[in-house]
This record gives sequence, structure tokens and C-alpha cells, in this order.
Amino acid sequence: MIRAGSDRFQVALGEGELPCRLRGRIKKERTGRVRNVVVGDRVKVALTGPPEDPLAEGIIEEVLPRDSLLSRASAGGGLREQLLMANLDRVFLVMAVAEPEFPSLLLDRFLAASEFRGLEAQLVLNKVDLVPPARVEQLGEPYRRAGYPVLAVSALEMSGLEALREAMTDRLSLFLGPSGTGKSTLLQALQPGLEIATQAVSRGSGQGRHTTSATELHPLDGGGFVADSPGVREFELWGMEPRDLADCFPEFAREEPACRFPDCSHSHEPGCGLREAVEAGRIDAGRYENYQKILASLRDKSS
Repeated sequence: MIRAGSDRFQVALGEGELPCRLRGRIKKERTGRVRNVVVGDRVKVALTGPPEDPLAEGIIEEVLPRDSLLSRASAGGGLREQLLMANLDRVFLVMAVAEPEFPSLLLDRFLAASEFRGLEAQLVLNKVDLVPPARVEQLGEPYRRAGYPVLAVSALEMSGLEALREAMTDRLSLFLGPSGTGKSTLLQALQPGLEIATQAVSRGSGQGRHTTSATELHPLDGGGFVADSPGVREFELWGMEPRDLADCFPEFAREEPACRFPDCSHSHEPGCGLREAVEAGRIDAGRYENYQKILASLRDKSS
């Protein structure tokens, strides 16, 4: 599946593409989900006419088992699961170092969701031409210490692109991030010829404005595919219990054995080895603060 809308889909078939719609029974199987067929899905399709007929379309008969999945809670209360992409190999979290402001809490939500789903994640710091190198280093350091690869790039100056291109080669990847961080511009720099609309950051709010309206897969000359996704301003975790969250911050694992209680939540318990590590500077204080905020939101949902 290379493009998924509410009721129309584009499926890669051989070297071409086929417009498709869902079989009715598949629509009925989406209980609890915004939709149940997404970009990256492998599907079985029945043709409505001979392949040479330009008016022929496909009927999606079956969605094959997925190797991986990224999802979030739906907007407006988070009562349903919103699938973002299936069968992806790696998530590239594209964050601007400026314009708009660096959203560390949103980034840590993205990373927690990726860890929860067992997905590889890389941080891409874009627009590094806007700030001094020391600021780029400051923003990336907590994530390097946590074990994540961090790539510093500038789509404007075409710097850092070769390392990013290499990391994308022969993989099914997703670009995920807020509006205005330059995801679409970056993709156009990486893969010249892509026709993706872009917009500048709003001067009034300082936030990005949505340009990409649907997730879509694009082939890469060097091999593999990458999906550009609509900008995200909120990201509520789906399917995660409060007790799962600490495991989604990989740098916590080395400090947890020092906790007095084996079921320590690292929020209020006495003798918490993690809090001591924060005070000693072994755990980044900003990441720990975001952990506390995410934990509180998960507790509110589960109560």
C-alpha cells in the first residue's frame, strides 16, 4: 500500500500503481480503529477488469499479517487506535532546531511509542543552519546518551544528507514530526523530483502549518521507500500501561537495579535509583521530566 485515504487507496502492483477500494467486510473489521488499512500494508487485491483496461481498479480482499506497526490514540479523546504505518523498518523523527521551537516532550512521546512497538528510531535535527553548532550539540546530546543515532542536517544548505540517505537505503522508513520541521523539503532534497507541497512556518504562532495531508510512500533511487506523514502536534500513546513506560526510556535500564523497590515507578518512591541518577547527572533531567509528564497522562487515562 503506497497511499491510503478514507475510502480510496493506491497499491503498488508490479512496476505500476492500481487504484483500489476496500471490500465491505474489511471495513466492518475496523472496530476500535480509525481505519484498519494503512500505508505499508501488504494486501491481496482482486481486479474488476482486465489489467490492460485503464478503468480497471482493485478490490482489497485481505490485509496480510504485519511485521511491525506504529499507531497512536485518535484525536478527540483517544478512544480509538489510529494506525500510522505498517511493516516499517525505521522511524526518522524529524525535528527542527528552531522555527518552530524544539518540542522535546513530543519527541519523547514519539520515541516511547517507537520503543513500545520495537521499532528502530533515529533523530534527525533539521535546519541546523539557523543556530550555532553548540546549540545543535546541546539538543542532540541527551538522545545520543540514551543510545539513539542523531543526524544533523540542513535541507537548505544540503548538509548532512549523505548520512541520512545511507540510513534510509533499502529500508521502509517513515518521516515523522511536527508541522514546519521541514520533512517534505528534506525529502525533496534527498530525492529530487518528488512533488511535495511545502509551506513556511506561521509567523503569528511560530508553529508549522500542515502541508502533507496523507501519508504516502515514495521510492528512493538508492533502494527502499520512505513515507512522508502529515505534521503532528499531539501524540497520545496507544496500548501502553503506566508500568510499560520506563522500559521505553532505554537509558533508565542501567540505573533501575539501584531502586529500593522492584516495582518502582521512578516518580515518588523512596530510594529510587533513577532519581539519584538524575541528581548526579547520569540521566538527563529533561528526559526524566518528560517521562514524569507522560507517566501522569497514562495514569489519567487508566484511572
